[in-house]
Amino acid sequence: MKILCETQVINRQTQTNKTPRMVKSTLAVGYHCTAKDDSGSSKKFLEIIHFTPQNKLGTRYKIYNNVEKIFTKFLQDGKATISFKEPAENLLIKCDPIQLKGFLQTLKLGLEGKGSINLRVNIAATTGIPQKSQPKIKMTITNRGDYPIKGFPRTLKQLTVTGIQLCKVTFEICTLKNLTVLNLSYNNIEKIPLELGRLSLTQLDISNNQLCADKSWLWLNSKTLRESLKELDFSANKLAFFPRPLIKLENLVTLKLNNNLIKRLPFGIRRMHSLRYLNMSSNQLESLPSSFNSIRLELLDVWGNNFQPHREHEMDKRNSAELSTPSPLWLLACRSVSQYKLPYSTNSLPWELTDMLMEAPKCACGRLCYGHKVYEQAALSTFENVKNLVFSRDRLIYADIVLCGCLCMGRKQMLASN
Repeated sequence: MKILCETQVINRQTQTNKTPRMVKSTLAVGYHCTAKDDSGSSKKFLEIIHFTPQNKLGTRYKIYNNVEKIFTKFLQDGKATISFKEPAENLLIKCDPIQLKGFLQTLKLGLEGKGSINLRVNIAATTGIPQKSQPKIKMTITNRGDYPIKGFPRTLKQLTVTGIQLCKVTFEICTLKNLTVLNLSYNNIEKIPLELGRLSLTQLDISNNQLCADKSWLWLNSKTLRESLKELDFSANKLAFFPRPLIKLENLVTLKLNNNLIKRLPFGIRRMHSLRYLNMSSNQLESLPSSFNSIRLELLDVWGNNFQPHREHEMDKRNSAELSTPSPLWLLACRSVSQYKLPYSTNSLPWELTDMLMEAPKCACGRLCYGHKVYEQAALSTFENVKNLVFSRDRLIYADIVLCGCLCMGRKQMLASN
């Protein structure tokens, strides 16, 4: 039998530690067979062999008439000590309690001569035992006392720290370069540091915190995070607005913003082409932007918002004058780029124009609009590209629209819906 554990060796004669601190080790117990003599017989001895990264060949300890005492007072905590006569050393063991009990029980059976059934390991063949345990890739912390004082393992890929009243995302978490899944739900976090954007996270859960106090969302602008993030949960954070940098997460598939105080969604949400699941339930929405028809959703949950019964939309005469104003040349150029789907990037255009092309609202006719008046709750939402819609059936969901001009056919089509 073999176990992976941590050990420390103390020499009783010199009172010195052969291993100054606990080191990762492998312990094996079994029979060591000697070479056959002239008569063709061989002897076997019950031994413990102790492997460490520094001693890959292992140190052998005979068992018969060589074990002075075994200390098991703290066995329930996964600790035990084996005292040998020759050499005069104490072997301190720290291991999983269940594995350690099994190891000592196997040792006891061997001393009682019952090894034919229970001792199936030939120590002579144990040189291939791995010297290091598998790297830790998952960690879950639900009690404040379990939070590691000396930092997290650098090999972590999934980390859950929930319900311990954590007030901030520590620097140690932001330096876990292998991390892909991070769950910090049910804490008291008020602000996300810029350094978190350096991680290649695929899933991030910061639900049930206090992000309403966070006025800076620059960490969402990180190119690394924008390319990697697939699932994001901001639910129950008392958010009164839709964080604008979210629309730049073009690879995001699932977004949860339920149980907040959000009143409006930006037209730039049409930029989130990969979005398939959006939960906006239990907010304060009164309408949705018409740009929802530009993305294909598997699920849109807007249950428990402030959608109103049927109402008539009226446009005053001043709007007609505004719509008849000639569009500037730069806007006409942007419309041509959008209409003909011409390639562009931040290398060829200023980032302001790049963001405008991706985020500015569009008229029903498809023309890009910028600086135009937004007509709130002007048309009934059709949700042509939403596969499953969850909302209250006694309310109508209206769309906010923009019109590119007073003679636009899109204007007539939108107003005809009322």
